[in-house]
Amino acid sequence: MTNYLSQSQIKRLMHQKENKPKQPKYGNHKVVIDGKKVADSQREYRRLNDLKVLERAGEIKELHTQVRYNLIPSQKICGEKVRGTDYIADFVYWTKDNQFICEDAKGHKTADYIIKRKLMKLIHNIDVVEV
Repeated sequence: MTNYLSQSQIKRLMHQKENKPKQPKYGNHKVVIDGKKVADSQREYRRLNDLKVLERAGEIKELHTQVRYNLIPSQKICGEKVRGTDYIADFVYWTKDNQFICEDAKGHKTADYIIKRKLMKLIHNIDVVEV
């Protein structure tokens, strides 16, 4: 006896696979309010709310989210164009003492993140604070 799938069984399996929602790689869940993405994770959303309170209280100023820093520009390697590498900071702001802060709401430190954090210090002389 053979264990081959019929055409209808294959179609049913493919349909199940297509309709299955994709799970986040690190278990984070994006926060969406009024159809607009507000944060990439619950942790980032809570920190954003904390920072907004601090900004209203005058403890911090010029709060920005998702700020992009270029680390490695795009270039040609062996005749092929290769895209550059950027670091996207979750939050950047100034304290009332005029200290610049760059924050990343991290639940899991990936190898890519660790390298990008080091490049931020080397290239832009910015320390990334993890919260």
